[in-house]
Amino acid sequence: MRLQLLPALVLALILILTAAMAPGKSPNIVVFLVDDLGWNDSTVDFGLPKDTKLNSHYRTPGLERLAKEGTRFSQAYATPVCTPSRVSLLTGLSAARHGVTNWTLAPNKEIGAKVGGMEMPDWNCDGLQPPNSGTKRGFETDVTLPFLLRKAGYRTIMVGKAHFGARDTPGADPTRLGFDVNIGGSAAAQPGSYSGLNNFSDRRPGKEFWNVPDLAEFHGKDITVTQALTDKAIAEMVRAKADGKPFYLHLAHYGVHTPIEAAKKFADDYRDLNLPQKEKDYATMVADIDSSLVRILEALDRLGLAKDTVVIFLSDNGGFAQRAGTYAPRNAPLRSGKGSAYDGGLRTPMVVRWPGVARADALTREVASVEDLLPTLLVAAGQQAPKTVDGRDLVTVLRGGSRPPRDLLWHYPHVWGVKGPGVEPFAAIRRGDFKLIHFLIDGRSELYDMAKDPGETKDLAATHIEEAARLRDDLLAALKAAGRELPRRR
Repeated sequence: MRLQLLPALVLALILILTAAMAPGKSPNIVVFLVDDLGWNDSTVDFGLPKDTKLNSHYRTPGLERLAKEGTRFSQAYATPVCTPSRVSLLTGLSAARHGVTNWTLAPNKEIGAKVGGMEMPDWNCDGLQPPNSGTKRGFETDVTLPFLLRKAGYRTIMVGKAHFGARDTPGADPTRLGFDVNIGGSAAAQPGSYSGLNNFSDRRPGKEFWNVPDLAEFHGKDITVTQALTDKAIAEMVRAKADGKPFYLHLAHYGVHTPIEAAKKFADDYRDLNLPQKEKDYATMVADIDSSLVRILEALDRLGLAKDTVVIFLSDNGGFAQRAGTYAPRNAPLRSGKGSAYDGGLRTPMVVRWPGVARADALTREVASVEDLLPTLLVAAGQQAPKTVDGRDLVTVLRGGSRPPRDLLWHYPHVWGVKGPGVEPFAAIRRGDFKLIHFLIDGRSELYDMAKDPGETKDLAATHIEEAARLRDDLLAALKAAGRELPRRR
């Protein structure tokens, strides 16, 4: 029967159901990015039993709400340190492709410790840059999420930590990368201080680089940088609504990165706990971040925008496992932490709330990565992602389905600077349930079945010899095709 002969009521029902299943063309977008938040550092279940000694004291009602209203990812990945993840989020490319494989600071300057007898490979240490930036070692592109969304009619708003490009380069300014608005974003990796009473500065001569810009109105006030940035973010949402513009808000908090400073508003909640003082202070910082999320969600409710806004929560890498100066297994049952090849350094807590698309109060075990956000959010905006990106959209997963399998690649040919399991130069590949880590200094490889052994306790390389060899060869071939070099003996 031809479509035009269907009864009008049936046709109307089909059209309604089709519209309900399709992503909206121009929903607002909020990416809520946290720095160094561990996979364990909340009260939300991400699919593995948690060590209650490590996380039972956290209080995160905001993330709990988001999880009940959205889909949690038990296997979402970023890179082992911050800048590569941030560049991957904006470009949809893996670090192996964009070559910004470590955190950035000064232009054309190597970051990380040296290894005796080894020549470390070149990398794009100037970070993400716009075309014709004039930098020597930057990854130049105008194919970024803010550029693409701006072309689609969005107001693109950067609030908080940027850390995309090195100091004194064009990429240090988010407005050169596609953002219409920049508040607080610079080349700095952390704030001088979290306190407005300190003007968000550590006040030491020569350390001005770490001062958070654009927040002078909060200087001298008893407010954290987290809450000051939240004030600014809400004001920008209000302005965008008044102007009738869909917005992309990239709210990237400096917390919970060092320096570990107590958020005094929450100190009483943890004062009597039997924990080291630094852990109590860290818990207040987590609470401060969660309070920001509560405020953002409530602002969306108040503005009548909640049903028309995609909200994505994630961290930029695994949790910092050396807060007390020495390694501790704070991300258990995941192994190790920030800077490591193991999942404690790579896996991120991630929740997506997308009304009408993402299932509510759902947990998916589908593997996702930070570079998937660009194509996902372009689909939300009614756009097509460039075919050159590595990421794949998450729409099918958010609806409860599965995606065709694909490889995930990591490339970190650096020594981050702290000691801990797996904290050394490495490359890695995840294919299905298998994850192979190839350590770049001594050439050893380790193989894990992540479905059966998410804590990476049983190395299978000696018993699954053919699988390990195949994955290692494919990993090295992929790195070579991307133009990535490996450390070599002098």
